[in-house]
Amino acid sequence: MKKERLARGRYVRELERFLNRIVDFFNKEHTKEELHDFLDKAFEPLEKIQKVYLNNEYPKELEKFVEKNANLHLSDKSMQELKEEVAKEANLLRKLKRKKSFTKEKHKKKAFEE
Repeated sequence: MKKERLARGRYVRELERFLNRIVDFFNKEHTKEELHDFLDKAFEPLEKIQKVYLNNEYPKELEKFVEKNANLHLSDKSMQELKEEVAKEANLLRKLKRKKSFTKEKHKKKAFEE
């Protein structure tokens, strides 16, 4: 049980690192060849770590993001289009992660009634 939880935490952390790396990569100007080299380097840690079952919404979406961007260098789109697409998806993922930290509406109403 504890080993599974630790493995899941490591796996999710590595997925988040990939997300941060790819966003940082697109913040600077690069070519398709550099993107190919970057993706090869960025996937090395993910290949070493054991893949585990994810049951929450955010980690599942994070895993889909990583799988979708695995073959990004094969796309026919320009680097600017790829940058916009990755930035949009990354922002949606980060928004999804923050979503759980907000209090629910039903709890906010109780505070005002008292």
